[in-house]
Amino acid sequence: MLLTCLGKSFCQDNWKLAKNDQGIKVYVGEIINSEFFAFKAVMSVKSTEQQILKILKDVNKYNRWFAFTESVKLIKQSDNHQLFEMETDYPWPFANECMKYSMDFERTENESLKIVITGSRENVNCKYSLKKASGYILLESENGGTKITYYFHSEPSQKIPTTLINSMIYKMPFRTFVSLKKLF
Repeated sequence: MLLTCLGKSFCQDNWKLAKNDQGIKVYVGEIINSEFFAFKAVMSVKSTEQQILKILKDVNKYNRWFAFTESVKLIKQSDNHQLFEMETDYPWPFANECMKYSMDFERTENESLKIVITGSRENVNCKYSLKKASGYILLESENGGTKITYYFHSEPSQKIPTTLINSMIYKMPFRTFVSLKKLF
């Protein structure tokens, strides 16, 4: 299984279902030039795009619902862009890792909202920063609610065994979506 269409689209046929519970499906898949899997999580909620955006733009509360988040600090924000630094909580014996994330809010051709996430290692305020991180969140109207698709790929800078991360990567988006659902 090799995913070759990253960026603005994803290859749905190449994903392996890793978790299907509570109306949340999490898929994992290999990508080119990385030993670490990407994930794609999908759920539908009875909430509006505006309600979801209000939560996504409240960066300083991410550590309350975004799984494995130790801390978050908003750097700057506008209607269509936000920049923040997030510290990811890694289990012992590994140290936490940070990254600066840029989120750009864009309308797609079919009027869905795509939030493009780009990570940067520049000027992070912790000992370790992720090697790379990128993805997106897609909000699509669906039956009076919203379908949320969250795609992401990252690589740690520490020498963490790929088998350890790949076997557990589905847990982060699943726990995040379970907590996010409780906010509506």
